[in-house]
Amino acid sequence: MKSSLGFLFALLLVATSCNPKNAEEVGSNVKHFRHIQFSETPYDITKGIYPLTPEEAKIINNYTFTYNEQGKPVSIAYMRGDKLLGYSGMGFAKVDITFTDSTETHVFFDKDMQAASSDKVHAFVYKLDEKGNRVGLSFRDKEGNAIENNNSIAYYIWKVLPDGMVQEKRYNMANEEVVMNPNCPFYELRFSYDENGYCTRMANYMADTLYNCTAENCGDIGVSYFAFENNEKGALLKFSVYNVYHQMSNLYSGWSRFENKLDENGYVVESFFWDQDNEPLSGRRNPLTITKYDEHGAVAERQFMDKDRNLVIRPGIDAAVVRYSYDETGMPKDTLLFDASLAEIVK
Repeated sequence: MKSSLGFLFALLLVATSCNPKNAEEVGSNVKHFRHIQFSETPYDITKGIYPLTPEEAKIINNYTFTYNEQGKPVSIAYMRGDKLLGYSGMGFAKVDITFTDSTETHVFFDKDMQAASSDKVHAFVYKLDEKGNRVGLSFRDKEGNAIENNNSIAYYIWKVLPDGMVQEKRYNMANEEVVMNPNCPFYELRFSYDENGYCTRMANYMADTLYNCTAENCGDIGVSYFAFENNEKGALLKFSVYNVYHQMSNLYSGWSRFENKLDENGYVVESFFWDQDNEPLSGRRNPLTITKYDEHGAVAERQFMDKDRNLVIRPGIDAAVVRYSYDETGMPKDTLLFDASLAEIVK
């Protein structure tokens, strides 16, 4: 027999999946954005950046936000015109959001408005305090049952500390504290924000002390915190990794810092990676990636280069250039691979 929460969740699922209307059809409080503000924790409210007009949203891929009378988002959909697209940065095509006095529930759908899941999770159920602030998060499957995600996290607990940092802890079903993910084995995290509300640091703590993680995936000198630099709109420009002594430190994939170059519309057109010695990255990953976009804002091409901007084969992808094509509605149609001489690679 389902719990009352599971029963309500099932009713919500039926109501949303049977009404796959475009956001403009269900309310006038609709806004469109090219991108989502940078975030490193589900504690953060999802916000759109780089706004579009309704006319621009008919031809440009966008995050369509629908708001209730209180200004809270009740739906976020990745769209072009009235077509849902399945390759958003959210990991889902559409999120429907409902509120009670003490909860905020996010239910996820794919481009066909079928129940979607990632890490086995179909819905987030946030716990809210009396002021409506997020203080916890648990996960649900498609039947509304409480579950753990693939990193064995069943629920989060957040608290705003006296110094303004947000403390985050995660637990499994046995109420044991668990790490964020195996590749970054931090337990307690503390997040710092600037005056704009943009996240500037994610730090690893133990017993109220900045802590140096020395697990295998944390490089040879350990990892303690990540520092972020955002532009004036909330898009990520720089991501740096340090140990407790504020030395640059490598993550498991070998990089310690990357910088993004954005165009006037907020699209990342260049990403350059360095190692902990502040040298251009080498080995398992090329240092420079160039990304080109079509007129709709969809990725059209990625070029993988060395530090001197020569095309090189990217390990793992086994290509120097990847080109993407889409049909007239914006759905992916084909992906082509090329070597450093721009000869097509047939697999």
